[in-house]
Amino acid sequence: MVWLSTFGMLCMPILIALYWRLPSAWRPYLLASCGGVLLCHDGWASVAAWGALLAWLALISGPQWKRPALMQTVGLAGVLLAFIAYQYAKASHGLLAYLGYAFVSLKVWHLIAEHGSGIVREGRASLTAGYLLFPPTVTVGPIQRYDTFRLELLRARWDNDIAAQALQRMLYGYCKIVLLAGYLLTSRLNGLNLSTGSAPLDAYLGLVGYGLNLYWQFSGYCDIAIGFAALLGIRVPENFHFPFAARSLPDFWRRWHITVSEWCRDFVFRPILTHTRQYLFASLASMMVLGLWHELSPRYLAWGLFHGAGLAFVHLWTKYLPWTEALRRYRLWRVTCWFVTLQFVTLSFVFTSTPDLPAAWSCLTVLFAPLLPGS
Repeated sequence: MVWLSTFGMLCMPILIALYWRLPSAWRPYLLASCGGVLLCHDGWASVAAWGALLAWLALISGPQWKRPALMQTVGLAGVLLAFIAYQYAKASHGLLAYLGYAFVSLKVWHLIAEHGSGIVREGRASLTAGYLLFPPTVTVGPIQRYDTFRLELLRARWDNDIAAQALQRMLYGYCKIVLLAGYLLTSRLNGLNLSTGSAPLDAYLGLVGYGLNLYWQFSGYCDIAIGFAALLGIRVPENFHFPFAARSLPDFWRRWHITVSEWCRDFVFRPILTHTRQYLFASLASMMVLGLWHELSPRYLAWGLFHGAGLAFVHLWTKYLPWTEALRRYRLWRVTCWFVTLQFVTLSFVFTSTPDLPAAWSCLTVLFAPLLPGS
């Protein structure tokens, strides 16, 4: 991540100092310029990919088209095709990930779908560029809605207490990434090559370590982004809220990767559910989209289907067995729900921690070997 590099560490204080020295009307230009510097530092391929996407947004949302609904559809189709091509090239041809391209694609989709034409007109071009290239969240999110960002930028004020909390939040993020994920898991525990002597237990602990590493790194990045944004007087939404404490799978997705989950809910799940009235289909489709958004591959498709089926099962469980809600009064039931949810999420890491589906199947075979006949 760029904010762990020397370049990023130098950029942050410079941006913060300039941001509070400039008049508020100039701040969107500064944010967009700093985001552009980060893209140039990442490489010209990132600049070209971002430039093409932003040019497409300007083409669709700039002019006052006579048929805005048609142009909105064309605009969304273009964003989708560009992202599919990017994911395909990354998965099949070893293309390196462009800086924040997956996240800006979701932002551009949001702008075209909810604002249509006019978002880059009426003096809002600089604000739109600042929103898309907002330095704290340009790499890994969290994803903020345009209207919320605009209001936050308008009322941004320096506050010493908020600044102290922001620095503390950034410190938490660095500790998660460097100490917990980098040192404790990667250097110490993995370096010891510990083994319990039980293949299923070793495989299970490997999945637990993978999940913790993923959570510490990603939530750490988001802590840094949230703290950095707060130093600019802008609040961005939380992206993680103790996900491994969830007591159901829907509760987990309200706690894990929150802003992307909400995007998927608003732009995939709800439209499909409205048109089909089929929760199962909407659940599977939305989680498939979420899986393929991470990576265009069979293993992430399987991961999405696994979670989509789990969400559908929980929905049917609560629909046809409503009496189970009364059991939530009992601590034992709540602990059981938490444990089952945690095991389901841990098991889903089989698909993303392995290079392909055959490897995932081999891992599943090892995990459930004690339950298989003749074992």
